[in-house]
Amino acid sequence: LVVFTDGADNASMLSSKLAIESARERGIPIYTIAEGEAIVHSQLVAELDHISRSTGGTPFLVRRLSEIGSVFQKISQDLLHGYLVGFQPSPGDARAWRKIEVVLGGAKALKVRARDGFYVE
Repeated sequence: LVVFTDGADNASMLSSKLAIESARERGIPIYTIAEGEAIVHSQLVAELDHISRSTGGTPFLVRRLSEIGSVFQKISQDLLHGYLVGFQPSPGDARAWRKIEVVLGGAKALKVRARDGFYVE
């Protein structure tokens, strides 16, 4: 999911907290793109960063129109180069959020970006 904004929220019917929970439940990463007035509001930039990182997406700031193509290229590459890691979690409370951490051993040049957890189904 790509969220593109040019300023502060003025008419949303869904809070960012609820959007994060909904995306987490479905395993959907949210990529946020801020431009124009949005990039000068540090609180909005921080909120967009939180939304993206909480769902496994990436936040972007666009200062010039010419940058937008490379942003969508990065999102495309991110989606094309993802891995699916599967495992069987231990039994637990239904609908409970489980924190996870993905660590690479011995590959210092590589960077892992992953969701920070999942819901037990």
